[in-house]
Amino acid sequence: MKKVIYGVFAFAALTLTACGGTENTEEPTIEAEMVEEEVVMAEYNLNTDESKLEWAGSWIGGKNDGKSHNGVINIIDGVMYQEGDKMKGKFAIDMSSIDVQDLDEASGKPKLQGHLASEDFFNINQYALTEVKVLDVMDGNAKIMIVIAGKGMERTVPVSIETDEGTMTMKGDFTLDFAEGDLAGMKVNPKKPEEGKVSSDIAFKLHVVMNKK
Repeated sequence: MKKVIYGVFAFAALTLTACGGTENTEEPTIEAEMVEEEVVMAEYNLNTDESKLEWAGSWIGGKNDGKSHNGVINIIDGVMYQEGDKMKGKFAIDMSSIDVQDLDEASGKPKLQGHLASEDFFNINQYALTEVKVLDVMDGNAKIMIVIAGKGMERTVPVSIETDEGTMTMKGDFTLDFAEGDLAGMKVNPKKPEEGKVSSDIAFKLHVVMNKK
């Protein structure tokens, strides 16, 4: 805990009185009241068993316009620091854990997962982890920096954070535009532009549980 001390000062008025040609001066007095206020400081570490990140991606244009796939990806490490009303932290996401949940082996699950892991998308052989830094949380929004496939992107996303008896819960439902990441798999094939492309907008549902250290 940090203690922030505020001085509350009361100043007495200076009184000048003239009597019989004699001036009486009363020195000003200062009274200080010391007030102590506690600032909450805490560290919360990720509970991997109770945390998950759901995703959904879609195709835009061509005959497959509107088709989508969804799945989950593992958050393998994370910490949040609280100092009063201020919060910041960081998380690590295991890109090799991308799991497509709306397909099975027969309908193409291994093929899609392999495509997402390739250099066309997240290139997990070179970038196995994605780092997410929480720079600030204010008014229900988190300012974050995502480093994906070696490129940093700053975004602001809506989140709700609750703390209760040694536990922090973070929830969010948002969409991130990865166009800035310049991923080849999200670009139109110049030889077949009529076919459309994978949308750079990916929807996420975040559910994170953290335990107080």
